[in-house]
Amino acid sequence: MPKSKIFFIVATITIMLIGCSQVEEGTFIQGNITEINETSGDMEIEIEAWTTVSEEDTSKESYGFAKKPMTQTIRISNPEGYEEGKKVKVKVIKDYDEDVWDLDRLKFEVEETN
Repeated sequence: MPKSKIFFIVATITIMLIGCSQVEEGTFIQGNITEINETSGDMEIEIEAWTTVSEEDTSKESYGFAKKPMTQTIRISNPEGYEEGKKVKVKVIKDYDEDVWDLDRLKFEVEETN
């Protein structure tokens, strides 16, 4: 087998392994849906865990989670796609530079879990 084919195979496997080992960074809420308002898009979640995942080389900021609420109401664009009682993982997206957590400006990606 020519050296170029071997190099290509090794490089492809290496890239695939690097891609699989990356952890998604961000702030996440895990819990159960307790209430959904399909008119307003509000979803109330009974929180089981708040987590923040960041790169090892970055600073470890707490993001003000010292006083974590037991429930959190978030606004989503497609409330009809979810049911009360389901377990969810919510990625909190903060796409502004100010160092405050403004629920009206945050965006949320909701994913059902088992």
